[in-house]
Amino acid sequence: MLIFHLTVANLKMITRNRQSLFWALAFPLIFVVVFGIFFRESDSTTSIAVIDNAQDDMSRQLISGLKQVGGLRVIEREDERLSRSEVKEGDLRYLLIIPDGLMGTARNSPPASITVVYDDSNPIGDAVLVLVQRFIDEANLEFANAPRQLVLEVQGVAIHRVNFLDFVLPGLAIWGVMSFSVIGLATTLSSYREKKILTRILATPLSVRTFFTAQVLAYLVLALIQAAIILSVGALVFGASVEGNLLVIGLLVLIGNLIFLNLGFIVGSYSKTVSAASGLGNAVVLPLMFFSGVFFPTDNLPFILRTVVEYLPLAPMLEAFRGVILEAKPLTDFPVQLLILAGWLLGTSIVAVKTFRFR
Repeated sequence: MLIFHLTVANLKMITRNRQSLFWALAFPLIFVVVFGIFFRESDSTTSIAVIDNAQDDMSRQLISGLKQVGGLRVIEREDERLSRSEVKEGDLRYLLIIPDGLMGTARNSPPASITVVYDDSNPIGDAVLVLVQRFIDEANLEFANAPRQLVLEVQGVAIHRVNFLDFVLPGLAIWGVMSFSVIGLATTLSSYREKKILTRILATPLSVRTFFTAQVLAYLVLALIQAAIILSVGALVFGASVEGNLLVIGLLVLIGNLIFLNLGFIVGSYSKTVSAASGLGNAVVLPLMFFSGVFFPTDNLPFILRTVVEYLPLAPMLEAFRGVILEAKPLTDFPVQLLILAGWLLGTSIVAVKTFRFR
């Protein structure tokens, strides 16, 4: 019960520090909102306007076939001049013009010209042209009464697409947890040391182990709340993908946070003042944030730097975290990453115990 009450008391003290809460929660959420606005999933439907001057069975069959194509929205228009103007101005992406008298085209007469107007700088324009050409080829076969020797069997495969917001959201959640755990705990310990609170604890019946256990539990609870809020805002407000098991996600947050808290103890041990703790904490957090793949994949880093980063605590943490969140993978799919994290957890625990001083 004593640990419980001390943990609650520590949580209250942490939450009353508005400046710390801003850097722990509000600052990462600002990044979530910014990335959510700029990189939210956009409508993938391609629109094509059709002007049917023929108004016969062949033209209606062509339009009906286009309407059945997934991801293609067919808009029937009447004003060709206005539609061409919209294409030039960029308000309309594709325009299909079917000539008059399509069914009446004689066998030996010149072929009827079906026109497609589009922006040739559009990288997917060729795909739409191929689609229209396919329907024209089928119509030519029907004109010639040619038997079909080959048919196309389409087998769609559902794939999970990951946009930039999906990629960056787990990084923002772990970055927020890491920053507050390292810098927040280091500055708190330095403040306690400056105010002689740690020395006074030694003169009380309170066990040192109980005091620090309550500190760690308070930060662990806050880390879960941080990660939950950041991931929830990304998923519910901006539609980011969060597919994994919530218990596994929470477990990874706790494992990572224990490592970050150990780093906070180490930074706090070498910092004599609060400002020194803040500066040294940022010196630890910022390189990890920029080089470990919070915002961009580490594949683009030089080989030597990428190799070093892979053995730092944040990179394997993010790799496992993204695999669990985006692809719902089990932790057993990340044995190397978990082994690296276990090594960091053990190593930082030993260093934290050896270096920490009350005075």
